[in-house]
Amino acid sequence: MDSIEEAISAIIRGMMVAVFLHTTGRVLQAIEVYKECLIITHSLVLVIDISLANFMFSTIYGNLGTLFRSLGHYDKAREYQEKALAIRIEIGDMDGEATSYGNLGTLFQSLGHYDKAREYHEKALAIKIEIGDRYGEARSYGNLGTLFQSLGHYDKARKYQEKALAITIEIGDRDGEATIYGNLGTLFQSLGHYDKAREYLEKALAIKIEIGDRDGEATIYGNLGTLFQSLGHYDKAREYHEKALAIKIEIGDRDGEARTYGNLGTMNFVPITWKPLCSNYDKAREYHEKALAIKIEIGDRDGEARTYGNLGTLFQSLGHYDKAREYLEKALAITIEIGDRDGEATSYGNLGTLFQSLGHYDKAREYQEKALAITIEIGNRDGEATSYGNLGTLFQSLGTSFQSLGHYDKAREYHEKALAIKIEIGDRDGEARSYGNLGTLFRSLGHYDKAREYQEKALAITIEIGDRDGEATSYGNLGTLFQSLGHYDKAREYHEKALAITIEIGDRDGEATSYGNLGTLFQSLGFCFQSQSKYDMAEEYLKQALLLSRDIGLNLEEFQCLCNLSVLKASQGNREEASWHLFKAIQKFDTLRGFLKENDQFQISFRRARHLSPKFLSWLLSSTGKSQDALYVEELTRARGLADLMAARYSVQEQISSDPQSWCGIQGIITKEAECACLYISVGQNDVRFWIIRATGAIQFLKKKVNLDQNKVTGIVPELDEFFKEAFRSQAILPEQNCEDRSLDDTELTSLPYDKRSVRRDYDAKDFKTSLDLCYKIIIAPVASLLKQPEIIIVPDSCLYQVPFAALADEGGKYLSDSCRIRMIPSLTTLKLVQDSPPDYHSQTGALIVGDPVVGTVIYMGRCRNMPPLPCARKEAEMIGGILGVRPLIGDSATKHSVLQAISSVSLIHIAAHGDAERGKLLFLLCTLPYSHLSLKRKVIF
Repeated sequence: MDSIEEAISAIIRGMMVAVFLHTTGRVLQAIEVYKECLIITHSLVLVIDISLANFMFSTIYGNLGTLFRSLGHYDKAREYQEKALAIRIEIGDMDGEATSYGNLGTLFQSLGHYDKAREYHEKALAIKIEIGDRYGEARSYGNLGTLFQSLGHYDKARKYQEKALAITIEIGDRDGEATIYGNLGTLFQSLGHYDKAREYLEKALAIKIEIGDRDGEATIYGNLGTLFQSLGHYDKAREYHEKALAIKIEIGDRDGEARTYGNLGTMNFVPITWKPLCSNYDKAREYHEKALAIKIEIGDRDGEARTYGNLGTLFQSLGHYDKAREYLEKALAITIEIGDRDGEATSYGNLGTLFQSLGHYDKAREYQEKALAITIEIGNRDGEATSYGNLGTLFQSLGTSFQSLGHYDKAREYHEKALAIKIEIGDRDGEARSYGNLGTLFRSLGHYDKAREYQEKALAITIEIGDRDGEATSYGNLGTLFQSLGHYDKAREYHEKALAITIEIGDRDGEATSYGNLGTLFQSLGFCFQSQSKYDMAEEYLKQALLLSRDIGLNLEEFQCLCNLSVLKASQGNREEASWHLFKAIQKFDTLRGFLKENDQFQISFRRARHLSPKFLSWLLSSTGKSQDALYVEELTRARGLADLMAARYSVQEQISSDPQSWCGIQGIITKEAECACLYISVGQNDVRFWIIRATGAIQFLKKKVNLDQNKVTGIVPELDEFFKEAFRSQAILPEQNCEDRSLDDTELTSLPYDKRSVRRDYDAKDFKTSLDLCYKIIIAPVASLLKQPEIIIVPDSCLYQVPFAALADEGGKYLSDSCRIRMIPSLTTLKLVQDSPPDYHSQTGALIVGDPVVGTVIYMGRCRNMPPLPCARKEAEMIGGILGVRPLIGDSATKHSVLQAISSVSLIHIAAHGDAERGKLLFLLCTLPYSHLSLKRKVIF
């Protein structure tokens, strides 16, 4: 520079350019310009007035702090703001000091450090009042109002915003007046007072247009778009968001452009309610990805995290769970990195909801409790209520999945806590959602009067505040409730009201849901009154729901529609069409399964659902003469969980799929086994189906209908699969005093006095012989003449796992094990995996015996359990260890580490411990043993 004046002039011009770059969203360029100004200012320190230098330093530091905060670089932002504050205090610049306090308050608010934020905003306010700066006083009131709104303290927020408004009107600050109107608009929207919100936002918009503030005009358009979106007026919402976008692009505001893309993406999908609005997922993804690209480009880490969160919830709604988890974990990582506690809590909550969808309830609970802890810590009452609501929904799911009243009680507790906070802070919209959640919970419990009371409260609020989307949801919930009560006319009325609203507001997903609800309603009517016209109406509605679900891309809803159509056709006796729809459902499930990966809990739940499962399809196929296809579907059902885990963990090629083109060669598995036959058994409600597969590859199919006697305690005729599960649940080969029950399903039973246990079991020890005889008659006698080979490979249905096949005897008392060798396998696919393993892959010697490992108190399936010791299991392990000449691992020595360390060098494993036979869970390991250790290498006995 030729002179000091030129240097100062360059600094001033540079700062003006930086301000322009900042207002147009080019934050990184603005930072570079400010840094150049800082360098020049440092070079002038010795030659210019110190007060001028300090003024320049404090201004540049403060502006750099604001820029870094906008990027989510909070540590850097704090560093610069504190430098600015220190200089302003030193030189006695009270106005600048107040500005720095305000900036620091906004920074700590962004971090979720609300107490610190309040402290700084109140310091700023005190100084502004002291020096008589009415303009600055209004800004401080506005900042405090925004802070209290973030905390859910809406009354306090309104008080401060109205103080700010009064001052801006008094001093004629039109821009400030518009800003406060905008703040009040978003505040009333948070409270669900939509008419008041619209009034204030339109006042703000009018002023912004009047004074020519294009950036502010765009912001208000965006706020109005979000408001109309909340009201379910999606066309109007889109119009306003697109106006905002056009202005942001016109003025070159890249950050604002990204925010508007995010709003447009969210308008097509609302992550808070998990409900797509316009149901245009491709468009939603496009907008969110545009927003993400800009956020990354301009270096906005905070905005980048929010956009990852939006994409994560979008992919979750589509059933793309891997992608959803990837994005949500990216969001979490960034919020932790930048110290955004509020955003961190939001990310934990989103991940918790995702894990709940996947059936990973322990993980879901962990994340929701982390979210709750943070919201309580930072004083975010609204976020606290949201976390309580999420936990309530989680425990409600656990109650439904495991039929546990304890989980329902916990769900009620959390939903009521959420409701109390929503009422306390005046959030009418959130209050309605909490009433709806409680109504759904009470319906699950069969408390229909209470359910109706809460659903009607929710409906009344949604109508009062003009929430059309919420109104439709409440009508749907009431329709489902009245259907449960058998009040079909009332149910139809409410479902049709819900449908009308969803069509009116353009909510295509809600429309699909309403069609589905009406379909299941008319299906029930058709079944009750054997009315073909009702069945026809049901089919029409279900097909409408199916078409919409496919068009929108809702995989889960499409799957459910196909299942419902299958049940409908089966109810009409049309097994061919029922098979076709269910087959399509299973193919769709295969798509979902690809996203679920190792979640065997979800897949077990699916296979358990009668009339919605591959097992039902197998029954339909065999009923229409397609017995070999039925066998393939049975194998698909049993092998799927193992095949998925093998593919996920070890990249093993899939052995069997739902594609019929792959259904060949299953009988070839048995041809590799010399001198044996395979007995494949499937148990239905009142029949048993058998496939006998010869070593030649020939397959014979038989079906036997079974009629059981009434249960002696309940007087009810049990279903066949339940009979088999209960008949041998206690493993009554030994008296109970010599062999305790180790099943996780019956842990509460073992705590009963011995003399009362027989009351809880219909089949106690004295009935054991009768059960054995009946089992032989049902599952062996029909095929005994066809099983003459020296070895039989039995593939039992899951309900037969407890049946002691070797102990089954014919009328002459001859045991099955006296006639042939018996080998049990869970599926033919398992046998094929063993056959395909190289010879040296299997251990040939050694044994591992485990008995009575110390478990103590654990959480399993979302429940806290105190597991008692197993003295009989300990004795069993000692006896077997003595026979084999092996020292068993018992009690404290039977740790997860010691078992996994020994397991790789033995050929036989015997474990006597608390476990879940169906899932293969051993409680002392707290997880399923790796398949590489159990399924392929060695024989395991439980």
